[in-house]
Amino acid sequence: MSAVTFLGLAKKAGKIESGDESVAIAARAGKAKLILTASDAGRSTVARAASSGETAGCPVVATAYTKGELGGALGRDTVGVAAVTDIGFASAFIDKLSNEMPGLEEAKAALDDLNARAEQRKRETRRHERKLRRGGKKN
Repeated sequence: MSAVTFLGLAKKAGKIESGDESVAIAARAGKAKLILTASDAGRSTVARAASSGETAGCPVVATAYTKGELGGALGRDTVGVAAVTDIGFASAFIDKLSNEMPGLEEAKAALDDLNARAEQRKRETRRHERKLRRGGKKN
């Protein structure tokens, strides 16, 4: 399965935001984990994507896909910018994309770091919930 096809799966799962405004909203809300731009996206779109990535603290990747190819995968005519809002989907997409496009090591490392922090928070939450169920006693 190609990386762009994988984006269609993420869209069906509700883990993709597409379009300048939706991506900016997801970034401000802290939901964007990876921002993607089309190869033929305009300069202003790329600049807004970079700003959104800085706001969200997530990597921004310029893909080799055109707006038409991204749009086709996401069920729209054209998409110049999209955000993946799930860390698992974002990591899997970068893995698939790195097979098609070299030079994504920095983005992959950033996503691996985000994923590790998310997993740590999940473990801490489970530990806290177990402690609450036991009444705060150590066993």
